[in-house]
Amino acid sequence: MAKLTIDGVELEVPDGTRLFDACQEARGEALPHFCYHPDLSIAGVCRLCQVEIEGMPKLTIACNTTVRDGMVVHTRNERVTQANKQVLELHLINHPVDCPICDQAGECGLQDQYMAFGLYDTQVAVPEKVNKDKTKVIGPYVILDKERCVLCSRCVRFCNEVTKTGEMGIFNRGDRAEVDVAPGTELDNNYSLNTVDICPVGALTCRDFRFRKRVWMLKSTQSLCPGCATGCNVRIDHEGGRIYRLKPRHNSEVNGPWMCDRGRMTYKQVHNEKRVGQPLTGDPGQLDSTSWQEALDAAAVLLGQGRVGLLVTSARRSLEEMFLLQRLAQKIGGGKKVVAGRYPGDDGEGDDLLLKADHTPNARGLTMLGIDEITPAALAAAIDRAEGTILIHGGDPAASAEVAGALAGKEMIYIGTHNNATTELASLVLPGSMWAEDEGIFVNFPGRLQGFRRAVVPVDQARPDWRILSELSQRVGAEEVPGSLAAWRKNLSGEVFAGQDVDLNQLPAAGLIPGAQQDSGPQGEH
Repeated sequence: MAKLTIDGVELEVPDGTRLFDACQEARGEALPHFCYHPDLSIAGVCRLCQVEIEGMPKLTIACNTTVRDGMVVHTRNERVTQANKQVLELHLINHPVDCPICDQAGECGLQDQYMAFGLYDTQVAVPEKVNKDKTKVIGPYVILDKERCVLCSRCVRFCNEVTKTGEMGIFNRGDRAEVDVAPGTELDNNYSLNTVDICPVGALTCRDFRFRKRVWMLKSTQSLCPGCATGCNVRIDHEGGRIYRLKPRHNSEVNGPWMCDRGRMTYKQVHNEKRVGQPLTGDPGQLDSTSWQEALDAAAVLLGQGRVGLLVTSARRSLEEMFLLQRLAQKIGGGKKVVAGRYPGDDGEGDDLLLKADHTPNARGLTMLGIDEITPAALAAAIDRAEGTILIHGGDPAASAEVAGALAGKEMIYIGTHNNATTELASLVLPGSMWAEDEGIFVNFPGRLQGFRRAVVPVDQARPDWRILSELSQRVGAEEVPGSLAAWRKNLSGEVFAGQDVDLNQLPAAGLIPGAQQDSGPQGEH
């Protein structure tokens, strides 16, 4: 352990600690910086994190210095402040200062440092700024503005060290140096939008978010990505009932600071024009809107004792909803079986970093509740054998031709979110909510239980699925039906985690693996 003093604060840190990190602990905030990132290698190119170490004649960059016993460090004195002002001035010489039209405005490191050091009038005479490309599309999701770049090299290091795809580099020298993709390539790896996250200025911006909303207008809600079995922790940025983007939320036990591009785009389904917003009833393919009262009454008749043949759920639904479907099955006849279909789109591309080939967020939740997940062929056979009403909760099983053929002519209730192949075959549709419109728990592939929260209200007349299932349970004669999700979670804990100290209403920030060691973190974490 090394004992040192930083700005008069004495502290003890492990040997080998970066001085930058030690300063952050002592100050309660990070040193000024552009190039430093805790999950990337040290570049030491921005020179903003200079500090004074007693006994050393020159200022030292803290990011590339390790602590040693007896160090006395100054981070806020006049000498350090003046040096930081001068370095910042050099970064601003050729900057376009186009903050009013920059998407990074409001969360820009350059703006933050400018305001912190009070640089309002330039001290360096520049006859003419160096002009560079302003809007170069370098990949499916990313646009590069070379004039805004401060050459921190974060994007270059990310592509070299995390994705190991090496698309980006710094070309030319002096004030003509610029970040770009290598000739003949584009930034098209599965994690390209992480370069936008880590860009400290507005040099890299997201094509999907560009010019759509000022960041200071957005509200943020902690949630989970529903795009695959990893269960990346995310932040939903939304305003006025509309989601504008997903950003990764750091969780060293799951996704570190990253998430994949595919997961970022999952929010688009929430506002898809095919969303079901009202209860529908009628002959399959000719459904008309109805009231919730009439729809629930009709569902109660179809779910009457002995009239249900099969209940089908999906690995895209929450743990609580799966549990409620099991309880509903018990109320309408103990022999009624709940199964989960494996639908088209549930499997796909995966990689060795975060994206799993299982594109559902809760397959482990099915296992935890003892629900079998079966293939489309097996589901079609089960539907063929079933006598009576089929209740389908989530997913789109009729996207499989085999399942669609089996459902044709069957009496089917569909609790779903979108107009799709299954909606066309249903005689009663109850519009449910999506993950961003509700609360719940997903269980990721190692078995970690993680909670997500509601960011926006359900579209039109759609209702949270757990409430729909609760109301159906009441209407088929259940004597005691909990009136809140928190109460349902207590029941779930008592039945599934009996004898374990598991409170599903108070999950730890990193999630919970009941009765197991915490896993070591995501594959490929740096």
